[in-house]
Amino acid sequence: MTGGVQLVRSLKVWSRMMATVMALSLVLAACSSDKGGTTTPAAEGGGASEGGGKPYEVTLFYPGTPQKDVALVEAEINKKMEPKIGATLKINAIDWGQWDNKLNLMISSGEKSDIIFTAAWQNYTVNVAKGAFLPLNDLLDAHGQDIKKNLDPAFLEGSQVDGVNYGVPTNKELAATRGVLVRKDLADKYNLDLTAVKTWADLEPLLKTIKENEPAITPFYMSNTNGNGLLENLDWDYLGDASVPGVISKTAGGTTVLNEVETPEFKEAAELARKWYQAGYINSDAATSNVFPKDQAKAGKAFLWTDGMKPGKDKEEEGYVGFPLTQIEMTQPTITTGDASGAMLAISRSSEQPEKAMQVINLLHSDKEINNLLNFGIEGTHYVKKDGQDNIIALPDGVDANSRTYNPGAQWQLGNQFLNFLWDNEDPQKWEKFKEFNAKGVKSPALGFTFNSQSVKNEIAAVNNVNKQFKPGMTSGAVDPNEMIPKYLEKLKAAGIDKIIAAKQEQLDAFLAKQ
Repeated sequence: MTGGVQLVRSLKVWSRMMATVMALSLVLAACSSDKGGTTTPAAEGGGASEGGGKPYEVTLFYPGTPQKDVALVEAEINKKMEPKIGATLKINAIDWGQWDNKLNLMISSGEKSDIIFTAAWQNYTVNVAKGAFLPLNDLLDAHGQDIKKNLDPAFLEGSQVDGVNYGVPTNKELAATRGVLVRKDLADKYNLDLTAVKTWADLEPLLKTIKENEPAITPFYMSNTNGNGLLENLDWDYLGDASVPGVISKTAGGTTVLNEVETPEFKEAAELARKWYQAGYINSDAATSNVFPKDQAKAGKAFLWTDGMKPGKDKEEEGYVGFPLTQIEMTQPTITTGDASGAMLAISRSSEQPEKAMQVINLLHSDKEINNLLNFGIEGTHYVKKDGQDNIIALPDGVDANSRTYNPGAQWQLGNQFLNFLWDNEDPQKWEKFKEFNAKGVKSPALGFTFNSQSVKNEIAAVNNVNKQFKPGMTSGAVDPNEMIPKYLEKLKAAGIDKIIAAKQEQLDAFLAKQ
């Protein structure tokens, strides 16, 4: 009798197990029927992650200074984010000096990652050619509705590679110009005439004055990080990716692709850097330093440095460095494909739930509360609302630039700047001036063109190795350009630069023929 009861019980347990297995099989079959496997519609209104368990953690990687209070900010973001999309966010800021190595390691190892910062000046098309980033067109349609609604179509169209989006641009200024940020307190102290500065060479009297009177301050601070030397601030259109050789002038109107190292502009800038380096105006470790210029400025050790300019850039950076700044624009506003893709968030090929990653990016473009938590931290702890105004913020009492515990300074990298709070030192008309700035931008003749580097990726890798060998010394002024440019060119040609430029010219000509 006991055996019969046990048999009945066993059969009941077996029946329940089989029912569970069948139910799971139906769920898995439904999931696997989705085309492409990356755009399964998920509930935009919240709920747990797929499988009904722990919410999926979306990892965000971007170059910037790690922040002390990042865990506190993550917790506040996730209180808002999880009910909306059934996912949480893990913030990973990687120091600028370590970013390239970290990114290359993530890509080569297949390390799990979800959202990765990328840009035209950060090997965007090279990493696309490697297959590092997922195509986003379908994901944008399914989970990026607010991105498409709020973002100027020129951003999405201008950042495509062969008609495919691999990154979501930040909603910010579309036009671009280059220039310098200057310590205004020191300029005022020595009655320096900043209005007389129209060219890079015009900076020399300012640098000389600081060198003679402020021995603890570097007049022109440079480092071996992206874009802060004279050679990176020439008026070139890099045709979609500054890490791939071959340029045209943004404003001269020509469409012949050039090897910039062969141009008179390159030689002139290299000679000026050499002159200033020998005079002690540029820091002696410029070719090797990984300290970002604005971090050196924050430490009170830099007078001026180069940067991308836009309306209110000086006021935006004042809060980070803790000194009054003024900006000098050295080039006219232009609009290139590289400007449209100057700051983007890509979704990694190793993402386990790319639809969740896209939902996070969509929130950064549409949810003001989450956007400002990520960019400015927690109200009352990291900032306070100014005089009851909802959009103007200030530092809390007793907090200054050096004691802040959350200040990424990465608004231009993360989502939609038009949602950002304004600091109390910024122009209340900042966003209107952004629109005016964009309207003034001169369009490059190659606007909309992005070079597909797949056919010459081996040559690009070889050329970039040559650049790593020669360019830091050239841009910092640490070596004699008259001696080194011929050697540099010889190595570039041996690495295959002419093949790259010919391929770029062929693709550009085909693009222009269709316009």
